[in-house]
Amino acid sequence: MTDREKELVKNYPEADAFAGAAASVWNGSTSPVKIEMVVKGKLFAELKKLLLTDSDIRHIKKKHGSNEAERSQINITPDDFALIPLVLNEFDKVEHDLTDKMGFKKLLFQKKCEGLVYLVAVERGEYKMEVRTFWKMRVPGASC
Repeated sequence: MTDREKELVKNYPEADAFAGAAASVWNGSTSPVKIEMVVKGKLFAELKKLLLTDSDIRHIKKKHGSNEAERSQINITPDDFALIPLVLNEFDKVEHDLTDKMGFKKLLFQKKCEGLVYLVAVERGEYKMEVRTFWKMRVPGASC
């Protein structure tokens, strides 16, 4: 994380918990993880919480933690997880991706910062959202 990104995440007390949980899972912990974050803002008026679980972290590590250069992306590290609250609260763009058979919506949040764009995909259920995946890629001129 750049110095600017570290400064930005100071506004989010959950940032350290997200990064710490990711580091624990990254290093092989099999202990269950379930972090809940209170969400605010007009977009989240009906929501009570955001979840990040050990299963979500393992998925992100497996799919986006190595060999991302092959897809023109950059490997996610545990420290990057501290940026999730920033992306979800100060996003530049949000898109409705899919709605599943049960009516749960999948949303893709994007935030440009320090020459990178961070993308967080969440699944929205009744009164909650869960982080499903997270990745980043280099974008010339992206600043926050």
